[in-house]
Amino acid sequence: MTWSQKMGMQQDGLHLLGTIDIPMFLIKHDAGWALVDASVEPLAPRILQQLEAICGDLTTITHWFITHSHYDHIGTLALLYPWLPAVKVYASAATSNTLKNPKAHAVTAKLTSSLYNILPEAEHAPAAMEAKKVDFADIPIISLADGDKVTLSAGHQVVAVATPGHAKCLLSFYEPKFKRLYVSDTLGEMVSPTQWEPLVFQDYQAYQDSLRKLQALDVNCLVLGHHGVLYGEPANVAAASALQGLTQFKSRAARLLSENEGDLNATAQVVSDITRQSTEKFITKKLHYNGTLLMMQLMGFAGQPELS
Repeated sequence: MTWSQKMGMQQDGLHLLGTIDIPMFLIKHDAGWALVDASVEPLAPRILQQLEAICGDLTTITHWFITHSHYDHIGTLALLYPWLPAVKVYASAATSNTLKNPKAHAVTAKLTSSLYNILPEAEHAPAAMEAKKVDFADIPIISLADGDKVTLSAGHQVVAVATPGHAKCLLSFYEPKFKRLYVSDTLGEMVSPTQWEPLVFQDYQAYQDSLRKLQALDVNCLVLGHHGVLYGEPANVAAASALQGLTQFKSRAARLLSENEGDLNATAQVVSDITRQSTEKFITKKLHYNGTLLMMQLMGFAGQPELS
């Protein structure tokens, strides 16, 4: 098995929750359970049911690692946190700051509302969940920086790896025990194990640097932000493959820009139409186009805005 796209139990105590397109991850360790990422709000009822079915006692969930502050990676936090009385939440300082920012909350709420229209599995939280919902700003966050280690149980650690470029607040997480790496959106969107579309939404140079940085890790299991898990050699070379995909994206964008007589907006639309199929279940056409336009600008085709 090279690419697992199944939900539920994987190898070495890993479980995929939510849906394959917008998952979060559950890790078994000797002292209980840990979570990585938080999917999206409309999947919170489904994920709570999955947690209850797998873990039984929710007090055994002790750690929750958040990769970055985008809406599709923090979505269930406010609804699920009150149901996990023993959990400690970890993220970068930048993610922690964003979770306290009212303007960022408004963006998250707007993007989340669109999911109730396009996500087939979306459901509104029942009254019991809504009644216990907390504000993002009221969730205590333990800040992690590059290289920080969190011990889950004896011989089982999670290492924070700063990987900005997609977002300045992004942390990947590495489990040396299993050579397992949670990359979130650091590598971009995987179409297949050999085809990657970039997700450069913050800094083009930092994105490249992060891909090169991850090539130094020994990886046997690559847990993707979307679309499943890679094993073996494809997992170990994924960062290099993603870097190649970045180069190919820029070359294609340059060619299409020339064909469109320098019209950046029209070119971004063409590129978006070519690349959006793998995300159409959870990203609106408008948002995908805006992201494509931003990437082209960050790559030097226009000015240098920043999406944090």
